[in-house]
Amino acid sequence: MASSGKIRVLIVDDVHEARDNVAKLLRFEPDVEIVGLAENGQEGIDIAFLTEPDIVLMDINMPGMDGIQATSRIVSRLPNTAVIMMSVQNEADFLRRAMLAGAREFLSKPFGLDELIASIRHVHQLGQTNRRVAVDSVAHSAHPGGGRGKNAKIVTVFSLKGGVGRSTLAANLSVALRNQGDHEVVLMDGNLLYGDIGVMLNITDNRTIAEAVKNFDTMDRDLVSDILVTHSSGVKVLLAPANPQQGEQVTAEHVRQIFAHLTSMAEYIVIDTRPSFDDITLSLLDRSDIIIVMLTLELTAIKAAKQYLELSDLLGYENDRVRLVVNRCTAPAGITVKDVETSLKSTIVAQLPDDPALTLRAVNEGVPFFQSAPNMPSSQEIDRLAKIARGEQQISAVEVEPTAILVSSNGNSGLRGRFMRPTARRKAS
Repeated sequence: MASSGKIRVLIVDDVHEARDNVAKLLRFEPDVEIVGLAENGQEGIDIAFLTEPDIVLMDINMPGMDGIQATSRIVSRLPNTAVIMMSVQNEADFLRRAMLAGAREFLSKPFGLDELIASIRHVHQLGQTNRRVAVDSVAHSAHPGGGRGKNAKIVTVFSLKGGVGRSTLAANLSVALRNQGDHEVVLMDGNLLYGDIGVMLNITDNRTIAEAVKNFDTMDRDLVSDILVTHSSGVKVLLAPANPQQGEQVTAEHVRQIFAHLTSMAEYIVIDTRPSFDDITLSLLDRSDIIIVMLTLELTAIKAAKQYLELSDLLGYENDRVRLVVNRCTAPAGITVKDVETSLKSTIVAQLPDDPALTLRAVNEGVPFFQSAPNMPSSQEIDRLAKIARGEQQISAVEVEPTAILVSSNGNSGLRGRFMRPTARRKAS
């Protein structure tokens, strides 16, 4: 679609007066052109595909197809179109769902002209910067001496429950991937406020993601490469900021642009995350090829895994991206791995045994146990998980009765008496 030099805006809202009011607010802005008005999600999709606007102003609550579904469809087909979600409901859940669907900003109704136009111009400017970074990255990788033009597979380790071993798994999995064929691996500490990857790898270095933020306007591939710290295993590490104050300055947009460079510099990117659905974590999950959901054999961790699975299903995320991993599976808990598989109707692809002495020594010495004790059961299981992540080893599927329930996502129904244990049997995928 040819550009007019203006910011081309599509307005989608089921309330006629609301559409007209927004259009009136924008009509006299010299750098804005309204390319269409739609009264429901499906009409918004149709007009968006036809006009390819720069910005879609999308109401979240509409009959039929709502703004969440419409946004997901639009951004999947039109990567250069950005969506700003609008809603009278300003709850955190609506914000999370909007960001998961691909929205760039969230406006609470009612809003004024200044807030509206500032949001449109800000999102449009970020989109233009993203496109320049992507073009520069491709050109750099194609230029002689400019890199090998990789397209990294992104593996993100996630859980809504803290203390389940995300950082331990991310550190050891990175070393395992590096070890299997001398692959180029980047490990990113995505817990930008309280990340522990530097401690786990015994890295003391001032180079962190904060350096990229500080030099954001001039950031290029060379700068991103310079802030990566090389671990003794050969894994390159993108450290979290040294303190929470610096971490709070990192935005999802910073992370997206850093990734535009990182993905051409490695074969695998492993990301440790924080136990939350903040906008940065959602951005990382959205980009991931594989999402390893960590849990332990306790109801709070199982509930957290169930919440993630339900939310990803609600937003239409592909289930084949998720890999469930149980940590401390041999700890006496009264719950078995098969119980968890039955409840979540998903396969546990890896089971890490409970070995607190091994794990504690690895953390305190700053040496991943995959390096120091490669023949231990925990290391062997992580080696197998790395092969699954690389696609070299198949995983199995589990057949369960549809009535099997272990714990509800809201935690209220809980267990009723004993576990329901229908027969589960595996079949090769």
